[in-house]
Amino acid sequence: MPTALRAALVQALHALPRATPGTWDASTMLKLRTCAALGAALARTRSRGASDADVARVVVATYVYLLDTLVAAARALHESHLYWQGIECSTTRAGVLWLQTLPHRLATTWPVARDERGALGAMASVADVQRAAHAKCVRLLRAQESMARTLGMVATAWHARERDAPLAAQAKRLCQEAQDALATGEAGDAEPDASLVEEARALLDAVAEHEASVSHMMRACGPPRTLTRVWPLVLAYPLLSWALVRGLYVHGASLRAQAASVCDAVHGLVVHWVYEPLLRLLDTLRAGRAERAQLVRVESLAANEQSLERMVASLGRDKLRLDDEALAALQARTRAGDLTSVMQLYEAAIRTPLRALLTGTLVRPVLIQVQKAKVDLETALSGIEWVLRSQELLIGAMGVAPALVLVYALVVGVRRGVAALLDRSTQRVRRTQRSQVDAWEALRRMDALCAGAAPGPAPYGRLLLDVCALGTSLEALLRTACRGERAMAQRLWLEVRADLAELECASASWAQRHAVVARMWRSWGRLLAWEARAPWHL
Repeated sequence: MPTALRAALVQALHALPRATPGTWDASTMLKLRTCAALGAALARTRSRGASDADVARVVVATYVYLLDTLVAAARALHESHLYWQGIECSTTRAGVLWLQTLPHRLATTWPVARDERGALGAMASVADVQRAAHAKCVRLLRAQESMARTLGMVATAWHARERDAPLAAQAKRLCQEAQDALATGEAGDAEPDASLVEEARALLDAVAEHEASVSHMMRACGPPRTLTRVWPLVLAYPLLSWALVRGLYVHGASLRAQAASVCDAVHGLVVHWVYEPLLRLLDTLRAGRAERAQLVRVESLAANEQSLERMVASLGRDKLRLDDEALAALQARTRAGDLTSVMQLYEAAIRTPLRALLTGTLVRPVLIQVQKAKVDLETALSGIEWVLRSQELLIGAMGVAPALVLVYALVVGVRRGVAALLDRSTQRVRRTQRSQVDAWEALRRMDALCAGAAPGPAPYGRLLLDVCALGTSLEALLRTACRGERAMAQRLWLEVRADLAELECASASWAQRHAVVARMWRSWGRLLAWEARAPWHL
């Protein structure tokens, strides 16, 4: 029931005069859950000394029970409509329902069809199932509209009661308004000659008849019974279990071998491609640069450079007849990589290669160039080594990244499989998403209703039903979003109740309600934004 309306009814129930001995007080009346119990409470008011306040207490308690019943019935009709709407829109679900209801159709049509065309009359097509689902959807929508109109009339009667009138007159008028709403959906004329007790009894009879009509509607248009829906699984599970056990027995050896192969593959992936590379990466982080293996030692490169300088200096001293200052300049150019003097001697020697070879003039420049090539090679290797060392962590991480991705995918798959088997976290996520969708639909319906609704009990009743659905869904979503923080959830729930109370207010205009709905979109819209995987958290 809408929270503000129920709070007003409970407050009015407790505000009545004290119960006469032999009758039930307000706390006891609120615990009654059936029309028979309310009838027993009304019978107690016939005792000697009972006052009109005792009968009025029964009437107000009946209003509480009636509103609870109307909201629960409307919710059941809505759930049934969603079920049949899914059947109408999905051929697969319609086919499943055709299979589920096949025994019932065979049992009900076999005596008639046996004398005509066998059992073909029971073999309705899937299209027939969808057409029947559409017809039930239309019937359920009409029933929901009637329920909303009745709820709106009952709530309007409570808000419009004459608070200054005598208590007996107020209670009698409430009984008449509720009877008219339950009987025809139209307010009728009161019968002034009926007593308050008789009016209360007539109200209880009307509530009982309404419950019977709702039960008849649910039997005709409600979802199939649980046994009807699960009998294919009840038959399939033993057959599947037998086939599974037989397959395990026949192919047990090959399955064990394949399982061992899979385990070895997973072990190799985790150990050789993840664990050991990670250990090497940690060793790289822990070890210093001086402690790691090197492609070219610094001492080796320095020795080769010094040898090259000495060879060039010796050549310059012997062949070019350079003094000490010129030799120092030649060594400096050699350290910078300039071997112009040596190349000039080499070019002059190859003009007469045979004589230069015999005199040794060609050999020394060639050997110097070989030494220069060796120095250049070691310098290039040193540069490559520097690049590798500067990117050592990146290269190691890139080497282990694909294996980590595979292991992560494997862990996520196993976790989801276990969660699907246990079905706890999956059910929790589905319940959260269902609450988000229900709240979103209710808020959207209220937005459309406030934008173009006309005054009357039917729009107000639909608004109350949407307020009830929105409050139930938001309460569950706040508990999930706050993650056990009860104080925070309570604070947010109080704000939600304040918004819902403004929507329920009978004196508010539809424009004012539309402004409240817009504020709720801004305030709680993020809470209603469902995702494919996980709900929103505060």
